[in-house]
Amino acid sequence: MARRRFLEVQGHPDQASLDAWRRLALPLCTRIPRDPNMAHRAVSRSEVLHWFTKPGGESHTFNMFPDLVRIQCPTLVMGGDDDPIHPIESQADIAAALPPQLVQFERFPNCGHGVIPDAPERAMAVIRGFIQH
Repeated sequence: MARRRFLEVQGHPDQASLDAWRRLALPLCTRIPRDPNMAHRAVSRSEVLHWFTKPGGESHTFNMFPDLVRIQCPTLVMGGDDDPIHPIESQADIAAALPPQLVQFERFPNCGHGVIPDAPERAMAVIRGFIQH
């Protein structure tokens, strides 16, 4: 499914593919099941996804990594150790690329892509602590 979604379809997934991705793949992104009504409350524009992922679209060249060193404000990076979308190693690379005096990197064991749904108490405590400093 991932091969089809990201390599074969090249930004033009049909509705059945998108529906299958939402039904089968998205639940694997977090340890705690997401609210099934969440998608009904979200504003989703498939044309934006198509534009971003089309052949030659920004998703193929999007890279803010070289500019991370330019960050000038305190930055919190929170990552789930079991994130299937953005592995913890790449999140550690992001944190390491930020100015060390400005970054706070928090790893969340047993969490997937959504650390807030997977570890809400700790995630919110980390966010509150970061804001208060």
